[in-house]
Amino acid sequence: MRIGIDIGGTKIIGGIVERKGKVEITHRLPTGGKEGYRRVRERAIELINTILRESGVSRNEIKRIGIAAAGQIDKNSGTIIFSPNLGWHNAPLKKDMEKIFDAEVVIENDVNAATFGEWKFGLKERSRNVIGVFVGTGIGGGIIIDGRIYRGFSNVGGEIGHMIVNPHGYRCNCGNSGCFEAYCGGSYIVDRVRKSIYEGYRGKIWDLVEGNVDKLHTGHIEEAYLLGDTLCKSIWGETIEYMGAGLASLVNLFNPEIIVMGGGVINGSKQLIEDACAVMKKRAMKASLKDVRVERARYGDNAAIMGVAFIDV
Repeated sequence: MRIGIDIGGTKIIGGIVERKGKVEITHRLPTGGKEGYRRVRERAIELINTILRESGVSRNEIKRIGIAAAGQIDKNSGTIIFSPNLGWHNAPLKKDMEKIFDAEVVIENDVNAATFGEWKFGLKERSRNVIGVFVGTGIGGGIIIDGRIYRGFSNVGGEIGHMIVNPHGYRCNCGNSGCFEAYCGGSYIVDRVRKSIYEGYRGKIWDLVEGNVDKLHTGHIEEAYLLGDTLCKSIWGETIEYMGAGLASLVNLFNPEIIVMGGGVINGSKQLIEDACAVMKKRAMKASLKDVRVERARYGDNAAIMGVAFIDV
């Protein structure tokens, strides 16, 4: 029996994953990332114990506990070297969890896991080369080449969100400037619109959030853009342009069969994929672009859970 856990920026979700990918007995807790690594680790343990208790499964029946988390991971030790959005440095998650549970513990980057889950249980029969682009608070990427996750020479590759798209551009949480994430990650987009509203901007976006800036999310920004709001035409228009340029760069570099796109920003948009693809088709090299398909992820929050429960180590 396998358990998959996904530690995200705002929530920890987990469940039992059956061999064909069906996820059962799911639970979620707030991450509480600002409380630090130890508190988040304790919440993950609490979540696993709740799943075991409700399923009636004993600890010695667990074959694998797979844990997906944002950041760069040392595959040999299972240490999370750096997680910008969780604020972790050298967090020994695998070692700590193996002290608690007598089972194989696998730690994997969350978007590697989600990309693998989407591929293994949905795209495997149609493709061997897939790029995952998941747009939420930030941007995470996963790369599958010839049916296997590509991690790079020292196992920390695939950081699509930190491709530099403008070296003199917006500041990113990783400490660099001009990252793909800083232009197209949800929190960055919302912050730019919110800043202008705080400075006195009023327009259709103000009406959509009913004067409550705390309610603002990227779905509102896209809707205001479609309604012709001046601010959102600028900011969301920029998002579309950089998203398309980023996809074009990935197509030119990897020549994938499929780009699978997911995450909260994608799920909450009406036509971001279509608009970004129009830019991608203008910017990518024709030979690299031929027969590439861009598809919406189908498994939502379960993708990382499914993937990390079965990902090759």
